[in-house]
Amino acid sequence: MTKIFSIIVVLTAVISLTAQDKFTEFQVGVLMPADAKTGFIGGITIGRMVDESIGWGLEIDYYRKTYTKETTVDSTSTSMVEEHVVQTEIENATSMLPVYFKLILQTRIAPKMDLRLSGGVGYEFMWNSEANYLLNKEESRFYSGFTWQIGGGISFAMSRASDLFLDLSYHSGNPSRAESKNKLGLPIRTEVDMSGLMIRAGVKLYSFGFF
Repeated sequence: MTKIFSIIVVLTAVISLTAQDKFTEFQVGVLMPADAKTGFIGGITIGRMVDESIGWGLEIDYYRKTYTKETTVDSTSTSMVEEHVVQTEIENATSMLPVYFKLILQTRIAPKMDLRLSGGVGYEFMWNSEANYLLNKEESRFYSGFTWQIGGGISFAMSRASDLFLDLSYHSGNPSRAESKNKLGLPIRTEVDMSGLMIRAGVKLYSFGFF
């Protein structure tokens, strides 16, 4: 992980020497991972355009999916309303925080319409917590690992300083956590395949950012 962040810092410093126009992107959508449920994913990308077509940025995303199992155990009725007694049996929540360094290609394909291509590498952190009230058991797990993404889409100019965009991307990541050892004395780990498609829409604001 330290090596990855060091590479990101060096690349950021080098590209900043030639960067021209700063920008910020806000995006929301869904992630469809292999080993988890489809859930909300939102993010922000802050960067600069080297010229009118090529840029770079740092992206931070947030994935969230919750699950609750409930059962109706009793009902009562009056002349006006019907009430239900609902018991919560299981609550599960998964959160993931990927951080990327991205390269961006944007080219005009029609008046006020651009083709967007991007690719990024980084590191992601994931937390999973479960409360089983039937068994009176609670557990939390932490995972982390290398991640990358690649995608493309189209953007529409809303004004001289803002675009509206729609992207289809592929997110690749297998965050893991170290276990102890198996019966043979070999080190083992547990991993979750969070790879899957992302569909996101967002807004890009030019001349707005922190770099």
